[in-house]
Amino acid sequence: MKSSSKRGEMIMEKIKTDRPVGPNRLKTTRRIAGFWNKTSQGWQTIWGPHIHHGYFENHRETPIQAQEKLIERLIALLEISPEDEILDAGCGLGGSSLYFAKRYDAHVTGITLSQKQVDMATDLAKKEQINNVNFKVEDALSLASFPDSTFDIVWSLESCEQFYDKQLFIQQAFRVLKPGGKLILATWCSGAEEYEGIQAKKYKKLCISLQLPYMPTINHYAKLLQQQGFIVKQTLDWSVNVKETWKVGLASLRSYSFLEIFKMSGWRGLIFGKQAQMMHEAFIQHRVKYGVFSAIKP
Repeated sequence: MKSSSKRGEMIMEKIKTDRPVGPNRLKTTRRIAGFWNKTSQGWQTIWGPHIHHGYFENHRETPIQAQEKLIERLIALLEISPEDEILDAGCGLGGSSLYFAKRYDAHVTGITLSQKQVDMATDLAKKEQINNVNFKVEDALSLASFPDSTFDIVWSLESCEQFYDKQLFIQQAFRVLKPGGKLILATWCSGAEEYEGIQAKKYKKLCISLQLPYMPTINHYAKLLQQQGFIVKQTLDWSVNVKETWKVGLASLRSYSFLEIFKMSGWRGLIFGKQAQMMHEAFIQHRVKYGVFSAIKP
């Protein structure tokens, strides 16, 4: 969206953060699948088994300690029982899925758009002899292979930011949850409903660079959940505790040569440093926030 003065002296771009900035759903889905097919190996090497933020409290945590602390903080917002059926929507390399299966004896299904990630997660499960978890390629916006009322928990940890239609995912999560089932949603959010001028350009550049169709605000997500019929139990902002992740990631990246990074992830890996710097700056400037939501299907 662009606006101009009456004399046309300047054009000021305005972007609302509750709608896609890029191409249509099909193209976006293909791009995201291709992105993870090509870069997952590199992310695993640099980021570790959990390719998501860490929760830092005393700034002495190792990256894996902080990442697992974030998982435990999210788990504290719900109760996981043995035999629970859990859907890990946007499972990445299977870090959360394997964590649930090992520590809570739950039955977990992890879905992702990336066949590479399915293969890597499946190999990890076999290596650790974990049998109560499986991984498959599935679009979280359709969940076509799952009947209504299948799961006790739907877990979406830093995947919703790459979903082309946030409302559609929330609808599907509601559908596949059993009555009384719980949704945990942790996702990158915008700091404003609309950006203008330089801030709009920065927002758009960040979205395109990191394959993010768009990033709504925390308040917008809460409204979508309520409109769908969820009972929203918690709406939290963990930005202060997670923003250190990007500083840690940049430090880790510096320990690899350009050639090593290129071998792991190709040219996409070479631009990761710029992407990480953009995210670090966005958190510091409060243009990106870390939203956490726990909700129940009545």
